[in-house]
Amino acid sequence: MTLSDIAELILQHKVLFLTGAGISVGAGIPAYRTQAGDWARSAPITDSEFRQSEAKRQRYWARSFVGWPLTSKAQPTLAHRLLGEWHRRGWVPYLITQNVDRLHQKAGFETAIDIHGRLDRVY
Repeated sequence: MTLSDIAELILQHKVLFLTGAGISVGAGIPAYRTQAGDWARSAPITDSEFRQSEAKRQRYWARSFVGWPLTSKAQPTLAHRLLGEWHRRGWVPYLITQNVDRLHQKAGFETAIDIHGRLDRVY
């Protein structure tokens, strides 16, 4: 299948892309799960845990603080850049990502929806 074939499929079927941690591994950002689907480290903190426990909030922010330098310096992978190019060409109007690294946006996909938020902006 050629790039033109893929583009034609996208245009015909109004494809929506959903990405997760795997797309950013090549940028040096570790995935949360192993190849087998197990948690690579401790399970992420849930929303209810975050809201109900000061200790969990402290753990969350400490972990985010430690991970921020790596995330802030990461550059888009070929996959991010390709999706960004397809977006600029009008082939992929929509993308939803679970990632908080903003690499899709760095690659030019400004309308990507970050369903888990973003690490570069905290309220």
